[in-house]
Amino acid sequence: MQKQAKNKLTLIALAFLFITPVIVAIIMNSKLIDYSPESFKNYGNFIRPPIKITIKDSLKPFEDYWTIIYAHTGDCDEDCMRMLDTLYRIRLTKGHKMKQVKLLVLHPDKDKLTIPSQYTSIEQQSYSATEDLSSILSTLSSQSLGDGNGLYLLAPEGFLMMSYPKDFEPRDVIKDLGLLLRARKNNG
Repeated sequence: MQKQAKNKLTLIALAFLFITPVIVAIIMNSKLIDYSPESFKNYGNFIRPPIKITIKDSLKPFEDYWTIIYAHTGDCDEDCMRMLDTLYRIRLTKGHKMKQVKLLVLHPDKDKLTIPSQYTSIEQQSYSATEDLSSILSTLSSQSLGDGNGLYLLAPEGFLMMSYPKDFEPRDVIKDLGLLLRARKNNG
């Protein structure tokens, strides 16, 4: 009799052992529990669908690089200078991989920026020559920094793929960029 009870308990334990992971997987997949591992979590907002902007010839040099884009309007005041410093420091955090990252400030023709000499890696382009790009950036601006400004991540294939909210933390961009650089290396 005891042997039969022991066999039943063993059978129940084995069933529990094999069924529990299935139940956990179903619960996690049903989004009842919102969990995503930190190593796979993105902090920016995905732009859906991604928008190809390197069709403009002046932006062709940014293909094949991850590019952090700051779309700016108006004069480069104190906030703009802080943003330029933040962008420069974000790129520096990538160490030897910073060669795969470019920094770009997009601005209207009339508002060409004077970028301080210490920010040698920051390039600038005008977006007002292309009506499409101007309207794309003004539409996306409401998702990111607003006021015609915005912070975006451009994939090496030439697509705007992420935007960042006004109150973004630089470490969020650093984490996203690090994850994307690692994924790109692993996928070839």
